Amino acid sequence: MKLIYDCDNTIGIHGKDVDDGLTLLYLYQQTNVELLGVTLTFGNGTVEQVVQQTDNLKKLFSLNVETYRGKEKYDSQKEHSPAAEFLAKSVRDAPNEITILATGSLNNLSEAAEIEPKFFDLVKEIVVMGGRFGQMYINKTAVTELNFSISDKAAHKVVNSNAKLIVSSGQYIAGALFSYDDLDTIKDSTEEKFVWLKKVIKDWIDYTKGIWDVDGFINWDGITAFALLNPEEFVFKDTRLRTSAADMETGLIEETDLPDKRPAKVLTEIKDLAKLNSMLVETLNKY
Repeated sequence: MKLIYDCDNTIGIHGKDVDDGLTLLYLYQQTNVELLGVTLTFGNGTVEQVVQQTDNLKKLFSLNVETYRGKEKYDSQKEHSPAAEFLAKSVRDAPNEITILATGSLNNLSEAAEIEPKFFDLVKEIVVMGGRFGQMYINKTAVTELNFSISDKAAHKVVNSNAKLIVSSGQYIAGALFSYDDLDTIKDSTEEKFVWLKKVIKDWIDYTKGIWDVDGFINWDGITAFALLNPEEFVFKDTRLRTSAADMETGLIEETDLPDKRPAKVLTEIKDLAKLNSMLVETLNKY
């Protein structure tokens, strides 16, 4: 599989999510994935923070993969970003061969479509983590949607494109916890990378426990990557989606039976979370 990973990785910053970073570490080890590049966007943090943390992760784990910076949220410069240029060129050079896994804002994909008007026709498939179908909850606490709403116009463009689309919504995976017990199965090592990795994961679990009183962090992006590479471990629903520009400001999308609305596959159920967490740990322990 030829894959571009578009993310807002902030692993290592206190109070910022770790799942993008863990997802990158997972993808990098998959023998059936040709990771063409990683495009960086805002979401969990600023693009500057995402670039910094991704550079740190690459150095610490010796990741030989090219990264491309996207625009900051309020960047109005006319020049296109390296991320958008890379996305546009990649699908031109390999039409209908490249899958994009997007787990942050969808700004880079929207900008790529400005460069290459046929971008959504040329991409093989887009797998996104984001959107909501109603009020989202974590342990009975109402939470807001991030990835679509933080760049709502871009999300509206992507969701209403004619690209093949898989949606992993927080609506259905808010219980996908990577727990303290899972953390304990990451190998004990005095190597700097493992000392660092276990520390930042524990820090994030502690942080989220303080907010939502859950014994783990929600592995939003890792689950989305698993859904792409291991679809047999999930239940999906083939449906059609309807959105409005106003609804996208809060990440809201609606299922409909109307035949003229865009078809999509929506992840609705994880069959065996413990198995997926074990698969992630097994991959991390290879480093």
